[in-house]
Amino acid sequence: MMVDWLGYFAGSLVVLSLIPQIVKSWKTKSAGDLSLPRYVMYMIGVALWVTYGFLVDNGPIAYMNGVAFVLALCVVYLKIKYGLSASRSVPPNREERR
Repeated sequence: MMVDWLGYFAGSLVVLSLIPQIVKSWKTKSAGDLSLPRYVMYMIGVALWVTYGFLVDNGPIAYMNGVAFVLALCVVYLKIKYGLSASRSVPPNREERR
């Protein structure tokens, strides 16, 4: 159907919007400024969209949100790998003030 192409196009934009963050975190090996709860909630939301897409037999919704889930999982992985230790460490300026 022609309307499915609109769904695939919209889904592609959502999916592509995650790629710059993944590339930046990967290259800089830094993800301290990313909000872990935001991406976890995003993953839950797209997982529900995947479920909905399968239940109503809508391929574009199920497929594109499935891809978005995988990319969001990459962001969460990078946050855990590069961001949690950085966000928990005490900045040097605060150490000097003590």
